[in-house]
Amino acid sequence: MTLTIREMTEGDETAVLGLLLELTGHEASLNPARTTGPAAAQACLADDREKAAAHGGTLFVAEQAGEVVGYLALRLERTGPFVHEHLRDHVYIENIVVAASQRGTGVGQALLAQAERFARASGCKVIQLGVLTGNEMALKAYRRAGFDSFALEMAKVLD
Repeated sequence: MTLTIREMTEGDETAVLGLLLELTGHEASLNPARTTGPAAAQACLADDREKAAAHGGTLFVAEQAGEVVGYLALRLERTGPFVHEHLRDHVYIENIVVAASQRGTGVGQALLAQAERFARASGCKVIQLGVLTGNEMALKAYRRAGFDSFALEMAKVLD
């Protein structure tokens, strides 16, 4: 079956919300601070749209046999002066999710390849993303695509 990566359209919204519901549910299982449910999925999509519009990004879907099986939200960013100048402009992957039924079939790698094409077309030499602690399947997929650890973010919840 042919996999197509294309820009998201309004007609994809219901399918993308379903994918984001899967994503938020998975993330909530890894970290109790994460929200899940339909309202969280809708908020994620609204946030992705806002950030993409404000920062030169875009939203993509992976489609197979007429069904949306993956989603990718990208935006352009600039890192501060603590990074070499030629590495400051980068693409940030805000969200990436593959339908549970399609994981391990290459959909995620195809979406990551789309992020790379977008970065190259935008003149960026770096792609960044965040991954939750404990999300070993995602870490393996990102490493398989050539990503390496760049920074570690930590949090402390105050009373």
